[in-house]
Amino acid sequence: MRVAGCVYSVATRADEPALRELLSSNSLGGWVQLAFQREPDAFAATFGLAHSHDFIIAYQESTGRPVGLCERFVRDAYVNGEVARLPYLGSLRVNADFRNRIRILRTGFVAVRDMLGGSRDLPFALTSITADNDIARRVLCAGISGFPQYVPAGEMSTFAIRTRRSRRDPRVEIATDADLPAIARFLRDTYRAYQFAPVWSDEDLARLAAQRVLPANSYLVSRREGRIVACVALWDQGAVKQTRICGYSRPVAIARPLINAFAPLIGAPRLPRVGSTLKQVYLSHLAVAGESAAELTVLLRAALALARERGFDIAVVGMAARHPLIGVVRRGWKTREYRSLLHVVQWPGSAGYNDDASRVPHPEVALM
Repeated sequence: MRVAGCVYSVATRADEPALRELLSSNSLGGWVQLAFQREPDAFAATFGLAHSHDFIIAYQESTGRPVGLCERFVRDAYVNGEVARLPYLGSLRVNADFRNRIRILRTGFVAVRDMLGGSRDLPFALTSITADNDIARRVLCAGISGFPQYVPAGEMSTFAIRTRRSRRDPRVEIATDADLPAIARFLRDTYRAYQFAPVWSDEDLARLAAQRVLPANSYLVSRREGRIVACVALWDQGAVKQTRICGYSRPVAIARPLINAFAPLIGAPRLPRVGSTLKQVYLSHLAVAGESAAELTVLLRAALALARERGFDIAVVGMAARHPLIGVVRRGWKTREYRSLLHVVQWPGSAGYNDDASRVPHPEVALM
């Protein structure tokens, strides 16, 4: 597709250097500027779990310079209690020299709509916008002609928690390979009540374990009368996905030395130096039967202790603002909280998203 001096296409392996450049050199704004890198393989970030995974990439026709990209992948998720093939749009990046050109974005969205997607996919997609990225929110949600509609679908908080040494509660066990089918079943039973929660099949967990992407000893489980009642996984994605600190807002940059001086005293995470890559682990596959605050507290304490044993400074966990257990995280630990806004992206005239407001969003931040 050629429009306004740019060529849009579905990316192939030959485009991988340009994909990595666009991701690493274009950070997301806010009080902390973060670049989400994909080294060494930009196509590996869905870990083989997606029905489809593609990038639309744009080049300047006259020079061949990469202009921008958008990522789309499709995974099974619970939508209104049913299993559906839910697309996710992410990694929307435009190089600095080409920003504020609405036509580039408009044509990019048309390329996503026309070049990607299958007949079994839902006719809308989920996406997330950093809450303090005012420019992106104003542009994407302004109802500009030719853009898809961005329909608010909830707010997420991602918490960075400093890991710490402690004795693991004996009620929390490190899982084995034999536990994986029961963990998958427990996740499916628990997640069905939420909106946008991933569907974890037995095959998914077995595949991740076999590839050493997420081995069985990365899971922690609590049991009552032999049945799993809570679980979480420590998912190290550093070999595939990296988060790099590109900068801080001026007030935060000025206060950073003072913040870091007091952080150890209150158990809060330090603010890393600009240019550094975060040594973090995701607390993924998080589920608690009956939304028990006591179970979650015990489970997270054990997860933070195991993360410290395995050499991680920071653990990352995501929850919807409406999640009934989000207060457990806020009250239990000194965290750095990053807010993002979920939206459903849909094209005018297509079948719209029918929101079940009773369901709390629960997408997996480790896969966003």
